[in-house]
Amino acid sequence: MDTQPPFEQNLEKTSPNRVNENLPGALQEQHLNLKLEVEQLYGKVDRLRGLFQTLVSGLIIAIIIAIGISGWFAYRLLVQEQVAQREAEQAAATEAEILERVEQLAEQLQRQEEQLQRLSQQIPEELKTLTDSVQANQRQLERLRDRLKIIETEPTSQTDAGLPTP
Repeated sequence: MDTQPPFEQNLEKTSPNRVNENLPGALQEQHLNLKLEVEQLYGKVDRLRGLFQTLVSGLIIAIIIAIGISGWFAYRLLVQEQVAQREAEQAAATEAEILERVEQLAEQLQRQEEQLQRLSQQIPEELKTLTDSVQANQRQLERLRDRLKIIETEPTSQTDAGLPTP
């Protein structure tokens, strides 16, 4: 297969000797200039083709990088959403446990209040008896203290008077 462009193939088929024979000198020079110009244009086209291939390759790489970055951000967002969902589920479970515990405590408090009311109804008479007993004991204690003070002061007055203590 020929890798040369069609113009070059056509130029090669036309032999320079034949052109030289048929064309006068000025035409021959013009033909050579045109051939040189065509070769220069093919060189420019090849450079532009290389530049275009480089540009396309760069764009493809940039697109792949952009896709990779967007994929990474999408993955990160998905993970964050899953973590947030898991935390919300845990918070809901914790809230349910706390509510259940609060309800249990409220029921327990209500039972204790009922017991306290029953006890407070029973206690007044016992409390009155205990109060009377405590007051009687306090009076007796006061009398004993008074007697103790009297006894403590008597020996000192007997010693002061020179009397023997019993």
